[in-house]
Amino acid sequence: MKTFGWICVVLGALSFIGAASAGHSVFGPVFWLALGIALIYFGNQKEEEKKKNETTSSPKQKPTPNIETKPVQPTEPIKEKTYWETFKDNNPGRAKEIENLLGIDMSKLSNRDAREKIQMLERFSKSLGCSIPHTKATYLKEMEQYPTRLIPQMIESTKKEMANEVDMFHILEGNTCSALMIEWLKERQHNAPKDESFWETWKNQNPEKAKALEALTDRDFDEMSTMDVKQTIKAFSSVAENHNLEDWMDIKDYYVSSYASFSENLGEEEAMRAISSILLEENNRANVSLFNSVYNYAKLWIQEYKENNADRLLSPEDKFCKEYREKLINKIGSNANIPLFCHGYDSPIAHELMYIMYQHLRNAELKAEAEKQGLWNKYVQIIVDETEKVTKKYCHVFLQECIEYYNYPDKPVITRHRCPSCGSTNINDDIDYGLECNECGRTWNASYGKKLYL
Repeated sequence: MKTFGWICVVLGALSFIGAASAGHSVFGPVFWLALGIALIYFGNQKEEEKKKNETTSSPKQKPTPNIETKPVQPTEPIKEKTYWETFKDNNPGRAKEIENLLGIDMSKLSNRDAREKIQMLERFSKSLGCSIPHTKATYLKEMEQYPTRLIPQMIESTKKEMANEVDMFHILEGNTCSALMIEWLKERQHNAPKDESFWETWKNQNPEKAKALEALTDRDFDEMSTMDVKQTIKAFSSVAENHNLEDWMDIKDYYVSSYASFSENLGEEEAMRAISSILLEENNRANVSLFNSVYNYAKLWIQEYKENNADRLLSPEDKFCKEYREKLINKIGSNANIPLFCHGYDSPIAHELMYIMYQHLRNAELKAEAEKQGLWNKYVQIIVDETEKVTKKYCHVFLQECIEYYNYPDKPVITRHRCPSCGSTNINDDIDYGLECNECGRTWNASYGKKLYL
């Protein structure tokens, strides 16, 4: 209101001055001037009344009580949960099972140890095919087949496996399955009384049979598991009962003599097939693993017999070949690596070899013996083939070249296997264009060596 009044006063005053100086009527400016003064007056009155009302209506201020203030305590930062705490929150049941199985306070472990132990138990229980709470009982149940006295060896073996487990999973030794196995094995060793093994008990009850088993198998039964011992005894017992063999040492003789008989009538290959069939049938009857079966040991007995009786088991043809080949090699003797032809000089070995060959080819008694053994139609071929095997292997020449030297000792023999200049055997043999030495470059032709002329 006061503001508008002041505006009217200013406008009225200016209008009044303008109208008076121009000689016009001043009624209008006076009106606005009077209106502005009135508005200013009423505005002042209204402000004074408002101040009076505020003074009379405002209440007395109450005194502010003194409130004792306590210092603000700083708040602690929120602590991050450990790996075990997080695992326990998410898997409370499994967490309890793990602590009960290991018998330790997992909350005191580092994050790495807690994680590796949890993962280790998951692998261990899975490999045993059981749940985590039954891991220890399942493992110790499997170890029951081994006597307590073997626990030190088992611990040493497990320690060696620990290094492989550390490398494979990149974990600490204390967090391996091997470490847990060793702990449980030591616990079993401490708690279990000293026991007598199954083998010791059976051996005391059956001394003769135990002695036979040790001799026939060549195994240390004290170091074997109870399962292997039982299966081996079962396998031999089944065979002895089936063939009415009182003395278990006769089991070896029975199978070896059977093989020898089959070999004479059927041949070595068929004999082994027949014996294997019998042994496998015996093993099926005993229902044991092949490792603990008589079949496993009989193969060794037969192999030993074959090595000791190699000549007797040879066929007539193989035996004849072997004897003839030995005669040739014995004739060569210490000169076995001396070539027949080198640098144009001929060795007398060729003459000796051919002498032996022709001696056999023309020997009436040997021919008669060959015919008696059914080799009459193979006799010549056997002599020739075996002789050439020796000349090629030891002398680097064809048989025909030896024959040429034998028939014409004064005539130089040019071989296809060795350079007549440098003696090298590095030869390029071309049927159409002759021979060439890859060492010195010498070229030559050798008319003999491809076809045999006795």
